[in-house]
Amino acid sequence: MTATNLTRRKFLKHTTAAGTLVVASPALITRASAAAKHTLTFGHTFGAATEEYMITGLAQFKAAAEEYSEGELFVDIHEAGSLGGQNVLPQKVLTGAIQGCQLSTGNFVNYSEVYNILDFPYLFASNEQFEDTIQKDGFRDSAFLSLPASNGFQVVPGMWANAGFRVLGVSKKVNRVVKTPEDLAGLKVRTNGTRVEDVMFKLTSASPVSIAWGEAYQAMQQGAADALSVGLGPLTATKIHETLASATLYELNFNCHITTLSKRWFDGLPANIQEAIMRAGLESYAFQRAEQLKANGAMVKLWQDSGIEVTQLQKSEKEVWIEAMGHQRSEYDGLKDAFGRESFDEILELQA
Repeated sequence: MTATNLTRRKFLKHTTAAGTLVVASPALITRASAAAKHTLTFGHTFGAATEEYMITGLAQFKAAAEEYSEGELFVDIHEAGSLGGQNVLPQKVLTGAIQGCQLSTGNFVNYSEVYNILDFPYLFASNEQFEDTIQKDGFRDSAFLSLPASNGFQVVPGMWANAGFRVLGVSKKVNRVVKTPEDLAGLKVRTNGTRVEDVMFKLTSASPVSIAWGEAYQAMQQGAADALSVGLGPLTATKIHETLASATLYELNFNCHITTLSKRWFDGLPANIQEAIMRAGLESYAFQRAEQLKANGAMVKLWQDSGIEVTQLQKSEKEVWIEAMGHQRSEYDGLKDAFGRESFDEILELQA
């Protein structure tokens, strides 16, 4: 039996033909939990209702991890923010209230600053280059895993949920198509509060405003923000796309989520359980990559059909953005030093 066939069969037990998560009966869950020697209580902020837009791969992870552990591990997934938002979940991991969570790299920077490096604009030429880079041994052996470990987090290498490039969405209140950095003049652009995004948009004529993700829909609807830079999946899953008049595919940086566990809990597991978790993580990411690519194409069509003017930049237009706010700008030098110049250079080397 191949790992691929096993994974597909196990995954189909947890999904419908349309890919929607099927919730197991309480009796089945109780029996599985009782039989297991170890429990991984896991929180994340998306769920079955949004899985067609933001592919997490968590249903497949659960199925594979439990299979490969031969029933010794029970993965107890709590979705849709039921255990807290992405600012709360890592704290719960550290305190031992839960054993794992999935969150954006933008939120994880509060616990490991090196992840700010992945936010530098135009650091990766393509989605494929980004995903190939983060799967290389050099990345797994780098500060991107060792620094979180020193803070109590076991990042699961290879287990990502990458929504792809962020898109620049502009609200219906403004009703403007943005093709150049100059087109941002006077726009209030919502940022996620990271230092990279703050500098990035200050290099343009936009006015960056820090707004919490949970308040983004209302901010766009009421005019507290005119634009925002987020992945297709999260924007569609939260229905923020309904507030947009236009969207620019400017391939700036990524809306990516990582999976992290309590290092103390993970280190205390038997070797076979650790191996089951890592193996399941790699397989779930292979599934997530393929499905998210298809989902992103479907979402672009959904947006266009709903009246959003979607613009794909031409190569010459993209070069204007790179010159105006790309990672090569000297304005980022202080941030590169603060986050780890060596780690930044290592990312460039891994792409060579």
